[in-house]
Amino acid sequence: MKVKLLIISFAIFFSGVKGYSQELNADGSPYSIFGIGDISYYTSPRTYSMGITGIALFGNYLNTLSPATLTQLTSTTISLDGNYGFLKSSGGAKQSQVSNGNFLGFNIGIPLDRGRGFVMALGFNPYSLVNYRIRQNGISGGQNYIQTYAGKGGLSRINAGLSYNLLQKISIGLEYNFGFGQIKDQNFINFNNTAFINTNIKNEFDFQKSFIKGGVIFEVGKIFQSFTLRNMSLGFVFQSGFNLTTTQEGIYRNSLGEDTVTLNSGTVEIPDSYGLGITNIFGNKYLLSADVLVQDWSKYRFFGKQRPDFQRSYRAGIGMEILPSQNHKSFWKSLTYRFGGFYDLAFYQLNGENINTVGIRAGLNIPLSTYNSVDIGMNYSVKGKPVSGLIKDEFLNFTIGFNFGEIWFIRPKDEDQ
Repeated sequence: MKVKLLIISFAIFFSGVKGYSQELNADGSPYSIFGIGDISYYTSPRTYSMGITGIALFGNYLNTLSPATLTQLTSTTISLDGNYGFLKSSGGAKQSQVSNGNFLGFNIGIPLDRGRGFVMALGFNPYSLVNYRIRQNGISGGQNYIQTYAGKGGLSRINAGLSYNLLQKISIGLEYNFGFGQIKDQNFINFNNTAFINTNIKNEFDFQKSFIKGGVIFEVGKIFQSFTLRNMSLGFVFQSGFNLTTTQEGIYRNSLGEDTVTLNSGTVEIPDSYGLGITNIFGNKYLLSADVLVQDWSKYRFFGKQRPDFQRSYRAGIGMEILPSQNHKSFWKSLTYRFGGFYDLAFYQLNGENINTVGIRAGLNIPLSTYNSVDIGMNYSVKGKPVSGLIKDEFLNFTIGFNFGEIWFIRPKDEDQ
């Protein structure tokens, strides 16, 4: 009965949720103009604070990248995550600062058989984000004008997956995802002169398609019966490529009126991705984990057209946890401390230059009770560099995740009588 109620509440929640606001009052990184926007590597508040994606990281938490990580989930868990951050963009003589918050995911994990690691997971998570506004000055017919390029939107996904542990040594997971979303972009030319006609051209792209993800984690110490490697795990994850069914509409507006035209209909091809990870615990006190995720964006196609400036992307991270003392008697010793860093090579080049992101992160897990906790994290990262006409983005982000355990869904004893 408990499982049915959770699934029903999950469906009701998402019947009214949208991934991102679709208004074009955008103010974010100009780098999100490319492809389907900035790809989200957020998988949980735990992995975020460690700088990793958690491909080989077990534990009593929800990971949205690899369903194989869920086999050690011990209780029915709901997680709700979000962040708030500050962005400073600089390049040439221009500099801007903005701040905003984003929803990072809502997920439910339900252990169906703890002994076998049989866990069902449901989730709603962002996949990519478009949020940019670029202005430049020009002259036409002797008249100065300001041209503004803006974009807003992104992709989200609803996922449902299962995990299972084979022979208490190998964890496997498979997940179905339905991706959907909308991206709007705008090209507005303002002459600020009634003798000239201002032009406003908008494009709207609607996307939807299904894809699958699968993962496997080998508990190396158990397989080879090695005392030295008794807590080591090796993980692999794969996400299938998918062709987004896409419709493009153009909205042309000037002082004489507005006209909407269907410009194109077809597919946007997203390449598959895969990753490797390794995790080990030392002395029951320190956990180290590292992973890398790869996606070949040279295979990306937009209505059948290849982008020559798109390339293979890499995302690598390494992180550490300082685990709570087993016989802790103080608040500070009951916390889990997290540190890490990451490197990201973007899937595109600009002016022949690679766009790299380097960041450091830290965070805490604060237990509230046996089943409930709060995760907080902080990120500082730098993307790009102000050379060759490029932009340097500096991010300072703060995340928070709420984890609600099954104790919330147990009725008081007097209600059972």
